[in-house]
Amino acid sequence: MAPTICGRCAASGLRPSQRQLSSTKSWRFDSDIRRQKHSAFRPRHEFDKIHSQILCRYASSSSSSSSTKNKPLKAQAEPKLSSILADVNPPASTRPPALDRPPTLPRNSSIWKRFGWLISTGRAFLRFYKAGLKNVYQNQKVTRPMRIALGLPSFLPTSMPPARGHHGPSSSSTALISQMDSLKMSRADFQLVRRSAYDIRRMIPFGLILLVCGEFTPLLVAMLGNAVTPFVCRLPKQNDKTRKNRHELKRQALLATQADLGSATPIPSGSDQELEWLAKNFGSRDVIIEKSSASAQFVLRGCAAFGLVKSLNRPPWLVSLVYRPRLIRWAEYLELDDKMLLRGSGVKALNAEEVRIAVEERGGVWLDDAELDPVDREARNREWLARWFAARRSILEGS
Repeated sequence: MAPTICGRCAASGLRPSQRQLSSTKSWRFDSDIRRQKHSAFRPRHEFDKIHSQILCRYASSSSSSSSTKNKPLKAQAEPKLSSILADVNPPASTRPPALDRPPTLPRNSSIWKRFGWLISTGRAFLRFYKAGLKNVYQNQKVTRPMRIALGLPSFLPTSMPPARGHHGPSSSSTALISQMDSLKMSRADFQLVRRSAYDIRRMIPFGLILLVCGEFTPLLVAMLGNAVTPFVCRLPKQNDKTRKNRHELKRQALLATQADLGSATPIPSGSDQELEWLAKNFGSRDVIIEKSSASAQFVLRGCAAFGLVKSLNRPPWLVSLVYRPRLIRWAEYLELDDKMLLRGSGVKALNAEEVRIAVEERGGVWLDDAELDPVDREARNREWLARWFAARRSILEGS
């Protein structure tokens, strides 16, 4: 009589080795889990367990109200946002991808070669924009569990942090900050959520422009500017133009400030005097609120220094309605970003691209960046950022 074999032993005999199975660490999305879940090589209860562990990573006790057909997953007692990224550097998908343009043709090239070069350049722009939109979509999928854990809208995202109001922190901002602290959210996660929200709000109009215009999208983007362009879809020349406009507006704001002080000496770019105005005046929430009844020109100059306005000529009623809350919210963002950067690995852990972005967000814009060697440019940005934190020490310690 032939020996009998139980079903469990037969299933284990058909089960392949660990090398033949794809690693569960590479499963990022629900589609991967569902595809492996119905495989004949693993029991279903193992996949349910793995699925629960993945979903509970960013689960929150307040985000389990939605009912599903399956059995609800149990959230962890103390959820934490443990990012696989560095403490301070968000992923490269939050920055524009590399633009691979064909080399410039010589002047004596034939008309057919020039026509072919134009076609190749248009296709390079199209690949660049498609890669950027793909990064926007992937970042939105990655940050959605984080936004749910923080109690933020997941489908219509708003920028972090929320406004605290003129008379002190609001309940929503206080709850968000405490939730970020309880989840031990790093600056990398914070910047990922913030930049993803900024890009996803521009994804639909920009996607429609790309669908209609195709290779001619850069021509329309040159007219519309950054209003409809996600950050990850901005061309290098577009960023250079924005940097040049911001430098000119900051120069005009500092000249107006110099005139109010009665000084005949202009404030040099990159000087300690300029840094003091950026860090302790235009970037201080308390100073902005104290000067709210004095002059709207101070608010406009602060917005110009940080690139939040396109002109210094704005009516006073519009300043009170739009630009003063915008500058206050930007000062709150800089304060939160400074604290999270110092709480993490610090300025030394920032890569070259993140150092440049951090300096430009704080008003450190120069026109000779393209003329400097990349090593010298990075060294100057790191030195400027270190001076910024030295000037902000009193603000960060008092808040």
